[in-house]
Amino acid sequence: MDIVRPLFFLPDAVFAIDPKTAAIIDANKRACSDMRASLTELTQMTVLQVQDDVSDLNHWHALVESMRAQPNYLFIGHHRRPDGSVYPVEVNSTLIAIGDEELLISVARDISSRVEHMNRVSGESDSWHGLHDIADGVWEWDIGSQSLYFSPSLKRLLGYGPDEMRPCLETWKDNIHPEDAPLVLSMLDEHLKGLRHLFEAEYRLRNRNGHYLWIRDRGQVRERSDEGLPLRAVGMVNNITDLKLVEQELQQQADYDELTGLFNRRRGEVLAEQQLALMQRQRRNLGLCLIDVDDFKQINDVYGHLAGDQVLRRLAEYISNFVRRSDLLFRWGGEEFVLVCPDTDASGMRELINKLCRGIECLSIDGELAGRSITVSAGIAVFPGHATDLINLTARADSALYSAKRQGKNRVILFDYELEGLVCSVGGIR
Repeated sequence: MDIVRPLFFLPDAVFAIDPKTAAIIDANKRACSDMRASLTELTQMTVLQVQDDVSDLNHWHALVESMRAQPNYLFIGHHRRPDGSVYPVEVNSTLIAIGDEELLISVARDISSRVEHMNRVSGESDSWHGLHDIADGVWEWDIGSQSLYFSPSLKRLLGYGPDEMRPCLETWKDNIHPEDAPLVLSMLDEHLKGLRHLFEAEYRLRNRNGHYLWIRDRGQVRERSDEGLPLRAVGMVNNITDLKLVEQELQQQADYDELTGLFNRRRGEVLAEQQLALMQRQRRNLGLCLIDVDDFKQINDVYGHLAGDQVLRRLAEYISNFVRRSDLLFRWGGEEFVLVCPDTDASGMRELINKLCRGIECLSIDGELAGRSITVSAGIAVFPGHATDLINLTARADSALYSAKRQGKNRVILFDYELEGLVCSVGGIR
């Protein structure tokens, strides 16, 4: 559970949940406080006992599938404490991969005060004005005059004084991160046209100092003309910067190999599938090579595992700098790497990998390994000639790699059907 510990400093309740069984595996202090329960009590419960709006396990599994399709899944519901009391919550959930398993991280915010305030002002003729000083910030847009009101709390969030921030749409639009702006403005336009029930977006917004905050922005048109044209919209902003930073850190840990900094096998296979699909659509070649460090066990046994780690890091760095930016390199496991080269045929792959292996043999390694030559063996398979799917393409590259090892190591072999995948073109690295 160490991977989720960085999340536990958040001011809201954080739950780590098994998505298969709905069991609560871990929780932070705020979760225990909100639930009025000890950690031991919480970890003996399931989401079905805590979340009042989830009826049964089938309902839970349906929700998990929705979370899988929509990262940062937002759910409004009610939590039931062991003492029977119930309170409203806004829950943001994210599925993360840890090895071959999945873990659900749910960040639950107690919105009792928000609901009470909304109930209190619900009878007022213009009740939305009462919301402008709650949450992290609120805005109100007079669409006809293009006047945009920013609440004092929103100005404070962005580092502005009470009399700063021009009350117009450009003040907001011009501060959206350029990478996020097209999608955010498109979603707003679709809501104004009635194509979306709500405007809801997560994006980066620049503050007064030029730094970007991650915010979740939710709004809705509250008044339309007789012709259906939008006249007035209101929205609420929440600062999710801390959550996003931790989420990015978790994603980094989930996608990358900690030792080499390369993509790990799980993420690498996903990206390789995408590259293969692109080459299929464009009817172009794709080469796949499995690279294995020769005598790696001997390096570990003689020089120690730290030396072995040093070799893997050095190789990862060298291969990354050697190949094209369009190529994909990831750690397969142990001392094996996978290199995927789009738009490369068998002849091109053989030439590339032979050059790569000669370069590796000339690498200098510092420390105890200084002066020792490191060599690799490599097996190549090419789409579409050897296979049309990633599983079989990898299997045939593995068959060629096995043949390279069997024939004395330090060589490159291209898969061949006629010899049942044992050998085709043998290139000894000399």
